[in-house]
Amino acid sequence: MNEPPVISMHGVTVSHPRTPKVPLVSGVDWDVRAGECWVVTGAQGSGKTALLETAAGLYPCLAGEVRVFGEPMGNAARAARIRRRVGMVFDGHGRLFPRMTVYENVALPVTYHDDLSLADAAAWVMPVLEALELDRMADLPAGRLGRAWARRVAIARALALRPEVLLMDNPVTGLDAVHLRWWRGFAARWLAGHPVMGGKPGTLVLASDEVRPLLSVGHWFAVVHAGTWRVLGDRAAFELSDEPLLKELLAGIE
Repeated sequence: MNEPPVISMHGVTVSHPRTPKVPLVSGVDWDVRAGECWVVTGAQGSGKTALLETAAGLYPCLAGEVRVFGEPMGNAARAARIRRRVGMVFDGHGRLFPRMTVYENVALPVTYHDDLSLADAAAWVMPVLEALELDRMADLPAGRLGRAWARRVAIARALALRPEVLLMDNPVTGLDAVHLRWWRGFAARWLAGHPVMGGKPGTLVLASDEVRPLLSVGHWFAVVHAGTWRVLGDRAAFELSDEPLLKELLAGIE
């Protein structure tokens, strides 16, 4: 029997959390299968972030149905249980708590979901910090980190509960060449089977207005534009398109 998609959205209309009654993106039909890497692109403010957070089960959709691992996200009890199988890395500095240390930020989902003390969470947290080369920063306040290192801490926090799916919002924005190379290596290891996950291949969903740096990572591409959703296909379908919008997104900022 075929496994259900890890994320499934059918007839979905997405709204912004601040204006939950106002449609932002409509007509979303999308299935994400285990082991896939999706890149969702579009201009800034097009609704990519709201779509990503709705797919993660963080916010309800305005219409349609969202299922994660086959479970409907409309059921609060089921949604809470399923959400720990999905990691979310937010834009910018990753919504870290600046006065908390790196260790405390990464431990937060473990202490919250599993009711563990900070000390007892070490068995979950330290392997992640070591794998992402953050262990030497464990005692630093997150507010002292630059954007690239803060983003890496946000990835570590998302991995703390060992999710099977990782969603990342603008993952490469503002990264220099060194950190971009590290990120690409991480993405490749995640898809192939990261040591933190015991070698089990993961699923990756990326939302970004900078699509060119993600071409080598993505398996499938989609675009959000003018309140609509469209699946483009694989990398070749994206790059060979003559559509002006896609050419502009592909060219990026000169």
